[in-house]
Amino acid sequence: MTNNNNMKILLVDDALDMRLVMKRTLTLLGHEVTVAEDGEIAWDCLQHERFQVVITDWLMPRLDGPGLCRRIRQADLPHYIYIILLTGMSGKLNLIAGMDAGADDFSNKPIETDEIAVRLRAAERVIELERTLALQNRHLGQMNASLQQTQDEIQQDLRHAAALQNGLLPAQKRMGALDFAWFYRPASFIGGDTFNYFPLDSQRSLFYTVDVSGHGISSALLSMYLSNLLTSAGLSLRDRLQPTAAVAPQLSQMVTAFNAYLQEVLDFSEHYFTMILGVVDTTQQRLHFVQAGHPKPFLLNTQTQQLQELECTGFPVGLIPQAEYESVSCDFPVGTRLALFSDGLFELTKPDNTLYTPADLGETLKDTAHLSADESVNEFCNLWTLNAVDVSPPDDLSLLIVDLC
Repeated sequence: MTNNNNMKILLVDDALDMRLVMKRTLTLLGHEVTVAEDGEIAWDCLQHERFQVVITDWLMPRLDGPGLCRRIRQADLPHYIYIILLTGMSGKLNLIAGMDAGADDFSNKPIETDEIAVRLRAAERVIELERTLALQNRHLGQMNASLQQTQDEIQQDLRHAAALQNGLLPAQKRMGALDFAWFYRPASFIGGDTFNYFPLDSQRSLFYTVDVSGHGISSALLSMYLSNLLTSAGLSLRDRLQPTAAVAPQLSQMVTAFNAYLQEVLDFSEHYFTMILGVVDTTQQRLHFVQAGHPKPFLLNTQTQQLQELECTGFPVGLIPQAEYESVSCDFPVGTRLALFSDGLFELTKPDNTLYTPADLGETLKDTAHLSADESVNEFCNLWTLNAVDVSPPDDLSLLIVDLC
């Protein structure tokens, strides 16, 4: 009887006659056989050669069969070894003891040729399964390594994108009589919030804040595109704006044109965005702005701490075709603070596990009214723990404060 699946077998028995008989039987079955006189010799063989199967007697000098089983199972071997434990002893307790030691199979001596052939076929199936699993694990390991490399590259690209997005945010904090301060933190590396401000002329400065729907790369890319688009539109307005021209109608026309452009030219179906686009006139001390679905801004008198939530309504841009937008104008005297913010602030959790509200924001603004714009933003971040590094915010966070000094 021969076996086409040749295996390397280590036969361990202290009885010479048993070694000779078993070796001949296993050789006729088509296997390559090495013999050892006891467990210690067998263990030495296992250090130098690779065997698929160990067939070992139970009772042997120096190191017996169960002891050899335990040593093999406790060793950090690079492959699995199938162990058949032979004994002349009988009884369920002996079977349990052998299996507990790490044996895969158990048989009484003497073992017949047909029986050992069947047990070795079972060993072949287990070894083949182990080999297949090892190959699969190796393949999975390679895939995981490749995925990790790809993920590392994506993370690096996102870090570069975050640096680029942060570079689009304004650096200058003071423009004439206006003092600006802001905070920005995306939910991930990059986010859909953005804002900017710059002078139109010696008395008027334009500002905007934008919050693109959704999260992730697509929202961030659209946010960066809108930042360039809005800045270009603002600079174009600056070039054609006359000193005495009313600016409020220009703002309404700009937002209406943005909505039409995004609907008709860009097929703006997956995202929309909220925004506030405004102008502060420091000579006339007036504020003009258009609100498009963005949270209502707060106006604070820093001397009296009188707080006003500016009433305004407007649809988000890109949501409704042919939507029209109206501007709002109000007084903006010296000592007034304008606070613009994204709704991500109201997804944050307070220490009592409730969500922050616009009323909480208003109270924080009043509590920090005596501070400069920059100091007020810093204190706001401390009170609301906006810079907590161990927790990612559920949404992009942005806060822009404008003071007329």
